[in-house]
Amino acid sequence: MQPLYFKVPRLKEETVRVECWDLDSFFEPVHFHEEFQITLILQGDGALFVSESMVPFKKGEIYLLGKNLPHVFRNKELDFLTGRSKKVQAISVFFNQDVLKNILTDIPEAYAIQKLVDSSIYGIKVSQQKQDVVGQQLKALPDKKPFGKVLGLLEILELISKDNNLDFVSSLGLPIHSVQENLPKINVVFDYVRNNYNEKITLKEVAAMVNMSPTAFCRYFKYKSQKTFSRFLIEVRIANACRLLCQDDLNTSECCYSSGYNNLSNFHKHFKSVTGMTPLEFRNSLTKNPD
Repeated sequence: MQPLYFKVPRLKEETVRVECWDLDSFFEPVHFHEEFQITLILQGDGALFVSESMVPFKKGEIYLLGKNLPHVFRNKELDFLTGRSKKVQAISVFFNQDVLKNILTDIPEAYAIQKLVDSSIYGIKVSQQKQDVVGQQLKALPDKKPFGKVLGLLEILELISKDNNLDFVSSLGLPIHSVQENLPKINVVFDYVRNNYNEKITLKEVAAMVNMSPTAFCRYFKYKSQKTFSRFLIEVRIANACRLLCQDDLNTSECCYSSGYNNLSNFHKHFKSVTGMTPLEFRNSLTKNPD
């Protein structure tokens, strides 16, 4: 299924839009929009899908999602007392990142913020050490006047830009409709892995595809993606396994072998390293509501 284009209902005179969500579930389809997004989870847990990657989310966590980046928050965990999905609460901030970057272009003190915005094409998770202080700023944003929201946003971005322990959510970081001409070699690799993750893939053959030695390719790939090639391949395979586990008619072994693994032991180890859960725990956490 192709990601759905979503238009954020931001007013023409509204530079920064702040939305307070109190919902039974997040907006369900995988989607993308032109606006940069910052989301603070106030209540609820589940899984965040960004491009080909998935991470579990929980209360207190803060995520940054760049322009046109396909994503979806999914909260499928049931309340066993009521049999219904737990409610979710969040604060989300939306703004035009191109406008922001143009404003900050000639301000040398804002260089770190510009780099942060550029890095948001991978999806970013704020470190646990910075969650409280950034979270307090985000909670105060809805009550500010329009220009106060702009100033508040800059303060929030500056705080996050000083976080030395940011986590990148996605291995790919390729937004929909992005200009990719400057990344021809790595795009070849991304496309190949996307189409062949369920087959045996070796570093030697992938390096040869882009006319590099394995050593040079490893350095190149790490520089362009912020991940090692082996980690990228693992995350693509586990992301596929996560999608398959959402289907009730497939068991764990079938999901394992359909995702490029030839033994369950490695599959379980890699699944836990990527998601923090076992395949069974993941499936239980995304149990669909009963009809």
